Amino acid sequence: MRLMGEKVILRPIEVEDAERFVEIINDEEVRQYLALVLPINKYMEENWIKNEANNFNTITFGIELKDEKILIGSTGLMNIDWINRQAEFGIGIFDKNHWGKGYGTESTKLILKYAFEYLNLNRVYLKTYEYNKRAIKVYEKCGFMVEGKERQGKYLKGKFWDLIRMAILAEDYWRNFENQ
Repeated sequence: MRLMGEKVILRPIEVEDAERFVEIINDEEVRQYLALVLPINKYMEENWIKNEANNFNTITFGIELKDEKILIGSTGLMNIDWINRQAEFGIGIFDKNHWGKGYGTESTKLILKYAFEYLNLNRVYLKTYEYNKRAIKVYEKCGFMVEGKERQGKYLKGKFWDLIRMAILAEDYWRNFENQ
């Protein structure tokens, strides 16, 4: 399945994408926003892609620029709880040359549409780092609300940072959708 936006296409990730991901994810500036600490190589990334494809509780998409056909990141839903109809959201624009251009916002909106309109989920939640102000702004713009924080849940370069927990419910999504 492909999800089409005005600027991006969310498409299945292929093993051939591993090399591109290794190239853009190992950048130190990018990694400060990820849970990854150790460097990755092509073998590790290929295995991750294969494992994701076989995980019934995870749906992952590559974020590709519609006009340029360049893979700039990934997004998706993980830890899908089919009984309680909830999932954890994740996104990364790993190519920092494409930060601040609206690709993350559009990708987030596409995933929320997929989650609520196709999968019939009731709740989508996430966690982010308190210093990731750009991401928090995107999430709020897309309807996520802060639910709480995990104090000092992230260590980075000599300092502990809080993890911010956010979520959006189906009723919030439909209310926002009707007002657009």
